Amino acid sequence: MTVHRDSCPDCGRTYYERGPAKMIEAARTTRGECRADAFLTQLEQSRSRKDVVRLAEILVRFERYALTGSLAVPRELNDLRGGIREIKAGDVRLPFFDVPRSNAGAIRLTSGFLKKSWRTPRRHIDEAIWVRREDLTS
Repeated sequence: MTVHRDSCPDCGRTYYERGPAKMIEAARTTRGECRADAFLTQLEQSRSRKDVVRLAEILVRFERYALTGSLAVPRELNDLRGGIREIKAGDVRLPFFDVPRSNAGAIRLTSGFLKKSWRTPRRHIDEAIWVRREDLTS
């Protein structure tokens, strides 16, 4: 199973899904690092059946969010802190932020990780805030 990737005509960032409500992109640091894309690539390259299921759940969430602009709260979407939210797909978490003044309703994924505790670890939220700052200044 593979993730659809294309290049945004406006900003050149990688995007995964574009619908009438949202466009789901990968945020990048000032060094050009796309941590969310690296996480998705890792899942794609895995031979684990569990990772194939994870990837399928992520793609379903992407498609629904791009089409409707909403996901079930708190089962599939969660507010974290400082303007950071997360898409939830099983034990996968994909932190993101809304892109200011985006005509396409763009959101940018900052990273991805497997959640192993009840609460989202602070370091993942802090990383997402840092990536957002880096992304919006590049």
